[in-house]
Amino acid sequence: MLKQTIIDRYIGKEILLSWIAVFIVLTLIVGGSTLGNLLSKASEGDLPNNVIFTLLFNAMVRHSVTLFPVSLFIGALFAFGRLYKDSEMVSMFACGVTIKSLYRPLIRIAVPMSIVAVLANLFLVPGLAHEYYKLGDAVRKQVDVTGITAGRFTASKGANPSIFFMERRDEQGKMYNTFLHQFDKTGRSSVETAMSSNHIDDKEGRRFMVFNNGLRYEGTPGDADYRSIEYKKHGIHIVNNETTKGWMSRKELPTSEIWSSDKIAHKTEVQWRFAIPIAILVLTFIAVPFSYTTPRKGRFTKMGPAIILYIAYSNLLIVASSWMEKGKSPEWIGLWWVHLLFIGFGLIMLMKQNLWHKRIFKTS
Repeated sequence: MLKQTIIDRYIGKEILLSWIAVFIVLTLIVGGSTLGNLLSKASEGDLPNNVIFTLLFNAMVRHSVTLFPVSLFIGALFAFGRLYKDSEMVSMFACGVTIKSLYRPLIRIAVPMSIVAVLANLFLVPGLAHEYYKLGDAVRKQVDVTGITAGRFTASKGANPSIFFMERRDEQGKMYNTFLHQFDKTGRSSVETAMSSNHIDDKEGRRFMVFNNGLRYEGTPGDADYRSIEYKKHGIHIVNNETTKGWMSRKELPTSEIWSSDKIAHKTEVQWRFAIPIAILVLTFIAVPFSYTTPRKGRFTKMGPAIILYIAYSNLLIVASSWMEKGKSPEWIGLWWVHLLFIGFGLIMLMKQNLWHKRIFKTS
């Protein structure tokens, strides 16, 4: 077991606080983007308002795992950057602290985080992804009714779109002063206006829109077959949205199902689920030599290059995943070459910093 010193605790605290701050900021950014996307869909009538925060929480938990590598990497750079800026790192080196000893506090954070990421990617995230898309499919089947916003015209989806309007809706879901314009399969136009309307489900699960005290106009005004009908009650069957996918993507499949599969797509997904935990360890290894700076340059000098480095890392993982799935690279190479490439980059930087360290402190 690694022995913990006062300096280890001090550096570990700096890294932990920086990581928490970076993780919270990135989470808020991703959460704001996700919420904006969901609100946009809701405003267009594609998503009921009552499921927005359920989908948001689901997405936030899944995305938070992907933020582990970049948040720890940037957090470590912030922490080490401050120590270099305030000349504390130079003082530590002068007192006998080595570059290798800087890894001890980082390892105590990175290893548990990698274990959490492995467990989440193997068991939690696939189930959450399945629930997310399953709920999305379910609400899309009802969006023509429950996703309607009072006071605005809403167009439905599908081959024969309809336009619906209601003035207001009460707490029981009953709609008042409603309007519906639609076309049947033959292209014949019909318009419904009613004092009120509501939706019901029959015993077989079919959904109907029931109009009360209204008028129905069929055809084109002036044509011989044009007619208007006044009624007390009239129902229209609402066909479920046909855009639901009805299948599970590989990201939704449980690990137990894809682990022993011979399909190349499933083998690619298995390696992808281990990519984030490995990236945490690789970026932790790079963080120590990459964070080196001078007091004159400041603690934020490496932020730009760090972001570029992470983007290159993540994009190369995506490229490697695509190559493996398409058979352009062997299975045994898979995504591993990306990790090895950045480990090699870290080794080069570490040797470079070791040379600097020996040159500065070789005499005293």
